[in-house]
Amino acid sequence: MKRFDDIIGKSKGLDKKIARIKHDVINDPDVKSFLEAHRSEITNSMIERDLNILQEYRDQQKTYDGHAYKDCPNFVQGHVPELYIENNHFKIRYLQCPCKLKHDEEKYNANLITSHHMQRNTLNAQLKDIYMDQRERLDVAMAANEICERIKNGSTENLKGLYLYGPFGTGKSFILCALANQLKREKIPSTIVYLPEFIRDLKSGFSDNTFELRLKKVREANVLILDDIGAEETTTWARDEVIGPLLHYRMVHELPTFFSSNLNFTELEHHFSLTRQGAEETKGARIMERIKALALPYYLVGKNYRDS
Repeated sequence: MKRFDDIIGKSKGLDKKIARIKHDVINDPDVKSFLEAHRSEITNSMIERDLNILQEYRDQQKTYDGHAYKDCPNFVQGHVPELYIENNHFKIRYLQCPCKLKHDEEKYNANLITSHHMQRNTLNAQLKDIYMDQRERLDVAMAANEICERIKNGSTENLKGLYLYGPFGTGKSFILCALANQLKREKIPSTIVYLPEFIRDLKSGFSDNTFELRLKKVREANVLILDDIGAEETTTWARDEVIGPLLHYRMVHELPTFFSSNLNFTELEHHFSLTRQGAEETKGARIMERIKALALPYYLVGKNYRDS
């Protein structure tokens, strides 16, 4: 086998180029600082042998200048290089850059609220933005804030959520989404479900075998908000295979659950009692027992804020 020198030929130009690279690398401020700090451990042969490692270290950004994760200039995105010595070799390990820590936190925060078919503007709601023009609305906001504090402090034993009911457009969904955002600031995840559309989605789960998984994620949510209950089509399947078991699970495990509806308790019980097969008052009453165990009713009065 031919020697390397025989293949490329001896070249003073190549030697000069390597020497110049070595000079530039070892005189780089960061590399030079490291070499001086570890003077007793370093030999010239180490520098010659691992010059490529030192060059890799030199060519990267070691300090954070406020750049975003997507703009990270380093070889390993979202990481900064750290030079060290092991077994007489220069080596590089990569540590998380503040840009990645910030990116991961934002990504985590973005996933704290899982929503199914909710309007984007409603999902951005804040408790401070709730209209307080009537005493009943102030009571609801105060109750929501107190519940958030209890969930935040882990005091969820015997905790009841809110069942907000009243006319269209009075801000029921807005208040519940504001509650979810309040919890989000405390790093507490929640799931918001527009119930009529979610039930339609569950039906499609039979064709791709995802029904159980979809239902499980909602049923076992840390905090669950069921929006517009009573607006779904009443079928024995939706009532007995979806809503009933879901509410029973949350009642047994004392999981915080919230509701919005245009119907009061009596009207909702009637809604769940009627199916295409006729009236089944016992089934409707059983659903309501679970809802009453999970939440306290608040009638939300006021004008239709959607018009304004």
